Amino acid sequence: MKRGIIALAIAGLLISSFPAIVFADPPDNPGLVSGFSSEQILVKFKPDVTLPEAAEIHRRVGGQVKETIFGIGVQVVTVPKGQAMAKAKAYSANPRVAYAEPDFVVEASGTPNDPGFPSQWGMVKVQAPQAWDVTTGSPSITIAILDTGVDLGHPDLAVKIISNKNFTTSATMADVHGHGTHVAGIAAAITNNAIGVAGLGCDATIMNVKVLGDTGSGTYSAVASGIVWAADNGAEIINLSVGGSLASPTLEDAVDYAWSKGVVVVAAAGNGGSTTPSYPAYYANCIAVAATDANDTRPSWSNYGDWVDVAAPGASIYSTLKLSGYGYKSGTSMASPHVAGLAALVFTTVSDENGDGKVNDEVRNRIQAACDNIGVSGIGYGRINAGRAVASAPVPPGAITGQVTDAEDGSAVPGAQVTDGIRTALTDAAGTYTVGDVPPGTYEVVASKEGYQTSSLTVTVLSATTALADFSLTKVLVPGVITGSVTDAKDGSPIVGAAVTDGTRTATTDASGTYIIADVPPGSYDVTASKSGYENSSLTVTVSEGTTAVSDFSLNHLIIPGSIAGSVTNSKDGSVVVGATVTDGTRTTTTDATGKYAIANVPAGTYQVTASKSGYASVTSTVAVVSGGTASTNFSLTPKTPAMWVEGIRFIKNGKNLFIEVRVVTASGGVTGAQVGLMLESSSAQVWNFSGTTDTAGLARFKLGKAPAGGYVATVTGLTCSGFTWDASKGVTAISYTLGRCNN
Repeated sequence: MKRGIIALAIAGLLISSFPAIVFADPPDNPGLVSGFSSEQILVKFKPDVTLPEAAEIHRRVGGQVKETIFGIGVQVVTVPKGQAMAKAKAYSANPRVAYAEPDFVVEASGTPNDPGFPSQWGMVKVQAPQAWDVTTGSPSITIAILDTGVDLGHPDLAVKIISNKNFTTSATMADVHGHGTHVAGIAAAITNNAIGVAGLGCDATIMNVKVLGDTGSGTYSAVASGIVWAADNGAEIINLSVGGSLASPTLEDAVDYAWSKGVVVVAAAGNGGSTTPSYPAYYANCIAVAATDANDTRPSWSNYGDWVDVAAPGASIYSTLKLSGYGYKSGTSMASPHVAGLAALVFTTVSDENGDGKVNDEVRNRIQAACDNIGVSGIGYGRINAGRAVASAPVPPGAITGQVTDAEDGSAVPGAQVTDGIRTALTDAAGTYTVGDVPPGTYEVVASKEGYQTSSLTVTVLSATTALADFSLTKVLVPGVITGSVTDAKDGSPIVGAAVTDGTRTATTDASGTYIIADVPPGSYDVTASKSGYENSSLTVTVSEGTTAVSDFSLNHLIIPGSIAGSVTNSKDGSVVVGATVTDGTRTTTTDATGKYAIANVPAGTYQVTASKSGYASVTSTVAVVSGGTASTNFSLTPKTPAMWVEGIRFIKNGKNLFIEVRVVTASGGVTGAQVGLMLESSSAQVWNFSGTTDTAGLARFKLGKAPAGGYVATVTGLTCSGFTWDASKGVTAISYTLGRCNN
């Protein structure tokens, strides 16, 4: 059965010497309404679009408005031949257009020839005589036959026709094709007049709405226009023994419009012998009708499926023919008017039960609920039963049965309650239940038991049948609790107002620092305690079903880092030192162009902070940083003096004279002008002190003169030079020498 508004299936098709109502072309190349040089498309604008705005859109796309289908606001627009598809896409691309589609063609086509059956066997099969014992309908109930027209002079139909409307290019309202006359006779031929056949609608009247031309074809726009016109002009029922294979928002809008006006819309399901949708039958506000034969089986050519609502006699149906004749035809086109005629009878027996101001919903529900379940799948509620539908015979109730089991292990769940919303049953020890005396219809059936999650299923119950509905219930786990305290890690005092969360649920500590998180499903959780001014703390907590897990937290005060800042200057002249490195041993920074520095994010504590730069002597200072504070520390660096040293001391014997030579150097070479003090001591305890200045080669020479034989020690006692510092740790400061007698 239909489950909401979705694409509709092909309307009823005709199987006989007359062709069926189908699209002229295959579904992948549908026919289009066309003239000699133009084609038609259907355009609907959004509600807030003004007439000038619509006219401008037509001008841009290149369409000409031919007519408007009032009631649903769809415009029939002509476009150049061969451009219907492209123009429809162009309109659809405009955000001001609700939809646009080609004006497809529907037409009749040939169908197989079936063997005949006794006259009007279908009326007996659906218990029409029993229904007529209750009601023969009323002339105030009108069935609109949207078809190829009706034979205006037929003795079994003429006086029933109360109005005529032509939406085709045919010059006559008469039924030249013959399809519509046969349909009209099934629905509402004059009954008990001793002529021809009886119409199921008995006293109902007929609207002759011609939407298919004399060749049996028509347009979507004509069908939609006919639906709207019939709804606006008093029809209670619209019969559509027509259909196409492509969905159309125009047709859907028209069907919905008629339903909103209180009209029952009946459409043939189609003769494709498949579950393929047919339009407009597949729309939710249509009763889609399949066909059955005299043996209550579905002919192979009848469409079927979960979108089909009911079935009705459609094989070898005897009814009126054009030119005042009678004869047999087959198809879902013949099944549909049986339902339309029944709707005319039911209209006289129902009242507005739901207070919506209309009874079309009550008529439809009654027809569907009263169907006979003939055991054929794909025909919804079953084959119609007119006697039951007008309450001349009771509608046997059905039942719902099944089993309720545990979803975890499949075991039976006894004592579970199952209800359709009105009736209730309990499962037995085997977990089985039966809800009896359920009127035909669709129900939301619910199974429940304490300790389990409730489960529901949508169940359709047919008359005198039992629907199966099994339930698998999932156990409801008993939640647990997480509780504990939050204290200060420093002094153990309770922390009030701390937030404790398991990621989903949150609690706050009370005046005693205690918290409770309730309704925690069993499982493992990362529980976090937090409060402003404290560091967050997390614990993994496992909660078992129905138990309490204890989790205590001890929070540390949040330490706010401080900073160290200051400047670095030259100790000699007070100038700033740019690019000096300042470090607390972990964090390092460099002085800027103004000689200033700042070390950020320094935890509270005491640090040895050092400032250094190449060419300067490093300086270290002890600095105390408090939480959130800035310690100010300035550094004064002393420039380093280049080092000089004595590279060597040598004795030179020249004749009778003894000379001593001292070389003074730096890292870059000899030092000129250095003042050298030298002490010479002999082994005989004689001491000489010399003073001299280095030359450009860094050499200072000293003359002893005639020296007696013996041992000598030369020691540098002083070394000074402007701009240099004597580094006595380098080089030499003393040297020994022995003067032999052979050298005298």
